[in-house]
Amino acid sequence: MSYGIKVSKPGKDVSSTTVTDFVLHSDYGTIKFLKWGAGSKTVEASTSTTDTVSFSWSGGKPLVMIYAELTPGSGRWYASPFGSISGEDTYFGSSLDDSYVGNVDFVIKIYNNTASSKTISYYYFVVGETGK
Repeated sequence: MSYGIKVSKPGKDVSSTTVTDFVLHSDYGTIKFLKWGAGSKTVEASTSTTDTVSFSWSGGKPLVMIYAELTPGSGRWYASPFGSISGEDTYFGSSLDDSYVGNVDFVIKIYNNTASSKTISYYYFVVGETGK
């Protein structure tokens, strides 16, 4: 007898032994949110800066999703990856030297091409496969 959490596809029996008959089967790895949160970073006029977010996970390199408001108070939020966006003077570095994901952290580089400092707000989600 098999124990765990199983959700079968419509028209398939939950007692099936064929893994493709399931939407979710706890005997197999699934993608899970490992960490999420918010951050902000002040970038001085006509410069760039980096921000590093650490996470604890030994499963390899995860996927990181970032949503940023490049102009404070604008209400315009952008999903990464992105480089220069029309109408925005601030952007995240899009080359591997600028922004990257490691095994225990991710780094974002923020460029400010304006004559005044800006505080950039962002939300992030770190997801990874947590197989057995």
